Amino acid sequence: MSTKHGSLSPQASKRLLGGELILKGYDNATISDIVEVTPRTVSNWRKSLNEHDGDICVLVRKQGSGQSSRLTAEQKQQLKEAILGGAVAAGYPSERWTSKIVADYIKKKFGVDLKPRAVRYLLPTLGLSPQMPVVKSHKYDEAAALKWAKYTWKRLKKSQRTRHHPDSLG
Repeated sequence: MSTKHGSLSPQASKRLLGGELILKGYDNATISDIVEVTPRTVSNWRKSLNEHDGDICVLVRKQGSGQSSRLTAEQKQQLKEAILGGAVAAGYPSERWTSKIVADYIKKKFGVDLKPRAVRYLLPTLGLSPQMPVVKSHKYDEAAALKWAKYTWKRLKKSQRTRHHPDSLG
């Protein structure tokens, strides 16, 4: 987002707009309605501004201010290779990696305890994405499915239409 503060994320824009409104004397409830954050968040911004003599720059998130990764770059690479190699190869009963299973694998392999939520944030940094696998039955028959859709489904739809049509008798 491009603002008078430059190119900022939506969160940074909210913080700076909130800071400007605080400095102009608006109350927390009004600011929280305008900026669409909780009054508690506005209260935290107000506290930070008071501690830094109204310097609005304190509301901009500092680069890398989050918690640093507890896995090394080498461990992350090993994790990526294990995920790509498959869950069964890693000792799990099915090929479906869930965030709980990945967290369990990390704990067993590297001794690092991560919550499933943290795993969901970690996967994109590895070039992976959390997603549901496409599961197809081994009994699936494409020809039978097409035949069913063409004949049986059409017949069922037609009988439903005539049964519920206002002009039909019955």
